[in-house]
Amino acid sequence: MYVMSSTQMEQKATDYLKKGRAMQLATVAGDQPWICTVYYVADNALNLYWLSLPTRRHSQELEHNKKAAVTVAVKFDQPVIGVQAEGTVSVINDALIVKRVMPKYIKKYDNGKDFYKKFQSGTNEHVLYMFSPTLVQLIDEASYPGQPPFQLHVA
Repeated sequence: MYVMSSTQMEQKATDYLKKGRAMQLATVAGDQPWICTVYYVADNALNLYWLSLPTRRHSQELEHNKKAAVTVAVKFDQPVIGVQAEGTVSVINDALIVKRVMPKYIKKYDNGKDFYKKFQSGTNEHVLYMFSPTLVQLIDEASYPGQPPFQLHVA
């Protein structure tokens, strides 16, 4: 069995998250789970950012319960490569973070060009969310066949 250091795991997870395009986001209200797909960008600390309307079900649920889980499939056929995580979500209101994240989002999806300008003027309908992981699980059956998922607890 291969043992991966936390530094190696964090680097691999960061690389895979930057390759992915769509993320499944799981939220919960009461005892009812919900899952949706959002487009996201990642930073080097394994945080994931996406834009969404505050009226969407997942956004409404995150207002009441900040805990969430995500999964990103990097490779969609066999062997499987992907990242799964649990953590918390926050709304980003800090202009410096918005200014740092949005160019990545625009470059990746060619979308959101007016977000920062509207954010500054207070006229934006969308909200920028950030998922901060507490536990990350890496599955890479291509590089590590037969290996159980690697886990990283994030402080």
